Amino acid sequence: MEFILRLQCDDDLGAKIERETPKGLVTIATATPQRGSLEVHLLASPANAGLEFPDGLRAQDCSDLIRQLARPNVMVVMPDV
Repeated sequence: MEFILRLQCDDDLGAKIERETPKGLVTIATATPQRGSLEVHLLASPANAGLEFPDGLRAQDCSDLIRQLARPNVMVVMPDV
C-alpha cells in the first residue's frame, strides 16, 4: 500500500481524514455535511502530496466515502469507536 488513510466519520457531523506517515497521523482533509451529503475539503499540507483526488468529492454517507476514497494504492481504515 502506498497510502494508508484513517477515517473518523459520522454521517451527521462530518469526517476527519488522516494520513499515516513515518512521524504519525497527519490530518489531510475534512468532510463537512452539505445538503444531505458529505463534501471533502483538503487542508493545506505537504502531507497531501499524491492525494489530491479527494478534494471536492461528495459522498452520500460514511460508507460511500470509504468506497470513493479507496484506490489500488490507498487503503482506508475506519476504527470502531
